Amino acid sequence: MQRRQFIMLGLGAGVSLSLGLTLYPVLQSTEASRNDAATLVLDALLPVLLQGALPADAAEQQAALRRSRDAVLQFLPYLPRSQQQQLQQLFLVLQERLGQLALTGHWLSLNELPISSRLQILTSWRDSYLATLQQAYHGLRELLLGAYYGQPQHWPALQYQPLEFNPYE
Repeated sequence: MQRRQFIMLGLGAGVSLSLGLTLYPVLQSTEASRNDAATLVLDALLPVLLQGALPADAAEQQAALRRSRDAVLQFLPYLPRSQQQQLQQLFLVLQERLGQLALTGHWLSLNELPISSRLQILTSWRDSYLATLQQAYHGLRELLLGAYYGQPQHWPALQYQPLEFNPYE
């Protein structure tokens, strides 16, 4: 982490904590705002984490991203309650400007950042000395990659052949 990023991260965190702006929407969020926050964050991070695995065709790429996002949103209710709450808080904080500034060091929304900046953010989370950021990175990575590669249309790229079960043998 560069000195400038560390200072901006500290300023963003200090301002948001002193004003209480980041915590209020997390506590008062509705189901619709949670889904909107999750959709926005997933739309921003899926292309970054799936870089190199997505189809070359732009239309197929968008369809694969949409299917993966929908798979994540459908799977979230099956996670343990504590993990659901942690992910919802992460999505809501990343949706807000001050929360995003504190976690990423950027004022622009994740969707407005170039792919290289989003990749740099995720790399900094992975290598962070803060266990919370490492947990956010690894949790999102496992969830998003599982949603993508859990779809049967992506199995040929992995040369995966599902086992055939015949109950009569």
